[in-house]
Amino acid sequence: MSDCQSQNSFYLIKNQLKMKKKIINLLLIVLVMLACSNERKKGNTIVAKEDHVPKKVIVPQTKPIVNVYIENSGSMDGYVRGVTEFEQAVYSYLSDIKISNFSNTLNLFYINSKIIPQGSDISDFIERLEPSTFKIKGGNRGTSDIANVLDSIFSDTQKNEMAILVTDGIFSPGKGKDADQYLVNQQIGIKSSMAEYLKKYPNAAVIVYQLSSNFDGDYYNKEDKITKVKSQRPYYIWVIGQATQLDELRNKVPDSKFKGGGMKNIFSILGGNKKVVYAVKMGSGKFDLDKKDPKNTIKNLEKNSKGNKNKVTFSVNVNLSGLLINDNYLLENSNYEVSQKDYKLTVTKAASNKFGYTHTLNLSSDKVHKGQVNIKLKNQLPGWVNNVNDDDGSVPVMNKTYGIKYQIQGIYEAFTFNNEYYTEIKININ
Repeated sequence: MSDCQSQNSFYLIKNQLKMKKKIINLLLIVLVMLACSNERKKGNTIVAKEDHVPKKVIVPQTKPIVNVYIENSGSMDGYVRGVTEFEQAVYSYLSDIKISNFSNTLNLFYINSKIIPQGSDISDFIERLEPSTFKIKGGNRGTSDIANVLDSIFSDTQKNEMAILVTDGIFSPGKGKDADQYLVNQQIGIKSSMAEYLKKYPNAAVIVYQLSSNFDGDYYNKEDKITKVKSQRPYYIWVIGQATQLDELRNKVPDSKFKGGGMKNIFSILGGNKKVVYAVKMGSGKFDLDKKDPKNTIKNLEKNSKGNKNKVTFSVNVNLSGLLINDNYLLENSNYEVSQKDYKLTVTKAASNKFGYTHTLNLSSDKVHKGQVNIKLKNQLPGWVNNVNDDDGSVPVMNKTYGIKYQIQGIYEAFTFNNEYYTEIKININ
């Protein structure tokens, strides 16, 4: 074969290989397109490419800012003279909040007729709690208008902020004025301020702790006359914020951790008609659970033939942990209302369980009733509020505070304006 023929054969083979390569590449492209087409189709539905599927954005939870206000009116001086249980309780509570990692920001203020910033150093703040410090920090210390103080705090508390107010709770309008004439107006003012705050933040909640401390100072009565007092006196810590925040705070810093004599009483409130998890307790009477709705519906209810004989009984397990209410209130039978009056209700702590139930509502009756039984947890003021209220205000009364019930009543009326029940449990009997 000549060199020319050899060269032509080489180019012919080379061109054939190029042609085969193009065909292979073309086939590959077709296969890829078919594969993509199959991925995008399921039946007649077009599915977006993976690149175009919106990914779930995980927004990190922002820790709340905690703003602490300590009233520094003249009536508070006796709580900070020397080392007191007041100082121990406040110092411990604020320190626990800080070390619990509940918040990254804790701001400190004095408050009377105005808000006075004090930085964020808790230790330095507590060490400087003395009557002399209260005096030099300014503001009008001669009057104690709790309605105005609360209104200032509600106005100052923004989204993702919560407020803690420490006060003796005594309303003192100043010399020459009779506080009795102003108490109802205080209640109305607090109710109005709380209602406005609830419009902005409908999931808000309030907790009021009553504590007690040794007191050495001037007691200002309702006419602003001074009595020297050296004894135990009550004071109050108000916590204001979103219900979920307050629930988390109480889990991280339980009420039992209060120092300086500990908590004496508690009032807590949040908006009504909350949904809670509940279920009929199997074995709590002679009945069957409805297979379609076993948690809320029972059938074939009969009187017991043994045990609680000749009685109709059934129980409901319920999780009331998210309502911010303490056990003393939840275990009080009179705080519940049953729609069917023939049923008697008693409340007990729930047995240990994996479902998170906290309480058991036990119902019994002499008759078998069909239909729906509604159990409402009423939202009402705890008895201690009236018990610790000083109705007179002329002289200091041990463990009582002049006008405190009007303050708490104002908060209560704002929360219960449209609904007087925390939650409602509905059980169907077929």
